[in-house]
Amino acid sequence: MQREPSIYALQDSEILQLLAALPDTTMGRRYGFAFQLMATYGLKATDLRYLQVRNHDSELWLRQRRVDTDKSDEAREPCRLEALKVLNREDIPQDWNLVERVALGERLPPIGTDSEADRQLESYLLDKPVWRIIQNRAAQSGQQAAIDSFRQRYACAARSLRSTDEQR
Repeated sequence: MQREPSIYALQDSEILQLLAALPDTTMGRRYGFAFQLMATYGLKATDLRYLQVRNHDSELWLRQRRVDTDKSDEAREPCRLEALKVLNREDIPQDWNLVERVALGERLPPIGTDSEADRQLESYLLDKPVWRIIQNRAAQSGQQAAIDSFRQRYACAARSLRSTDEQR
């Protein structure tokens, strides 16, 4: 039985290249906003539908939502999101004012239902040459670049930060 390739963790430089390659159109900016949120907060595509700002517009939260599983119809509790900012080549954190933009109601791209969200965002990326380059790079290392690669970037950055804190 062949094993599924692991999900590739996007590098910060790749995220910045991808964002720079998006068209300067209304839809390009909406998708860019979605990708910035996903990379900075480790969000799944479907999570974009459940964002809210709290505490005097200073914190981004994932609001309560129902969980669709075969076993239960439980609710997921709201949680405050922690930003792990994308760094440029000089290790300068990118300040995209994401909380403020969500608070102001900046629009995201159409992502459909929860079950369609990954597919919607992935299909937008598929015709972008920079995305194909990233996918090829991932494949060379036996991994798969997918929409969850933004979330994987966050997970790797969090582990790296945690191990740095533990060494101090």
